[in-house]
Amino acid sequence: MKNSIKVTIPFSFKGVEHKPSAIIDLDVFIQGEQTIDNTFQRVANENKIDNFSYEYEVLESSSKIFSDPTGIAGDFLSENDFDLEGFKQQLLSGNGLQKVQTIASNILNIDDLENNKDIKQALLEAYKAGKEAQ
Repeated sequence: MKNSIKVTIPFSFKGVEHKPSAIIDLDVFIQGEQTIDNTFQRVANENKIDNFSYEYEVLESSSKIFSDPTGIAGDFLSENDFDLEGFKQQLLSGNGLQKVQTIASNILNIDDLENNKDIKQALLEAYKAGKEAQ
């Protein structure tokens, strides 16, 4: 399953409104040890904004809007904010979601956590806390 998210950084430059965006392939993005700040450069590059321009400086000072997640990325998007670190930990932990789905099925008789977002989030948080305590 592919994990991606759309990043849009709206800003105004010389009286013109801009809404540059880019689709970030999160599976590749995190392998390069990228941080959420690297999304500015990705958006600039894909929208042909020179990294040494005033336009880029305005872009960097603007807020990012995250949308259209695919895969498990949706579990780490709240409003317009994306928890990249949480996503990384979940993805790198491997079978965390699979494990909590098994627990939900065996103990709670819930076969589809996608229809029970609160329970899914609670189980994932418990799983994460257990991993950190080890």
